[in-house]
Amino acid sequence: MQQQWLTSLPIHGVISTAPLLRGVANDVYRINTTSGSYVLKHFRYDHPYGLDRAQEVEVQRQLAAHALAPEVIYFDLAQGVMLQPFIDAADLAHSELGVSDRIQYLAEVSAHIHRLQIEVPVWSLRLRLKHYCDGLAKFDAERARQFQKRLQPYKKLIEGFGAHPTFCHNDLAYHHVFVSEPPLVIDWEYAGMGDRNFDLASSMQVNQFDARQQMAFLNAYEAQAGVQINRDIVLDWLGLVETISQLWYELHHNLQQQMR
Repeated sequence: MQQQWLTSLPIHGVISTAPLLRGVANDVYRINTTSGSYVLKHFRYDHPYGLDRAQEVEVQRQLAAHALAPEVIYFDLAQGVMLQPFIDAADLAHSELGVSDRIQYLAEVSAHIHRLQIEVPVWSLRLRLKHYCDGLAKFDAERARQFQKRLQPYKKLIEGFGAHPTFCHNDLAYHHVFVSEPPLVIDWEYAGMGDRNFDLASSMQVNQFDARQQMAFLNAYEAQAGVQINRDIVLDWLGLVETISQLWYELHHNLQQQMR
């Protein structure tokens, strides 16, 4: 952790700092002080992932007002750092809940997110995929062309994204959801107005649900959200989401290699 970050933060009495996560998009640190514990998020690559950090922070501030996300204590776009309280609770991935209860909890949180009225632009899936393919092309133009070809059968879904805008997290992994009262959710960089079915498919994919777990998740979501979900449409989205995930990881891998 760089010393200038610590000196600019509105906290005092630092006892220790420790890395929690080192990645391509973000580095995350825990800071322990005499008055409490905090998490410092250092933004790394933005452009290859099509991320807007100022928008991410504004979204999190709105969500904190809804008691769904940690408070943003400090944000400096120039330094690329954001400070928030450390969440002293287990995330769903490390909770003592059984599989069925985890799925139920995730469905309840998903339904709650989709009901929120958050001021944020509609998320452009087409532009996001262009960012990914353009980024990958800088490392491997042929692989980028292969992914563009694989995305073609999903053109209708991609172009129709956001036709019925719903506020979505778009990366609701178990480790982003904390079992607290009320529940707290982190890592909102991919959030925006988008497609409910894409968000549900993304949750199913990132948490590696099998077919039975997928149906349990959708059933629980319907009960909480009070809406009916077309299973065939969600499965179509799931096929697209799996392709997007593979594209993202190829870009991610190449960026990691560049960092070494």
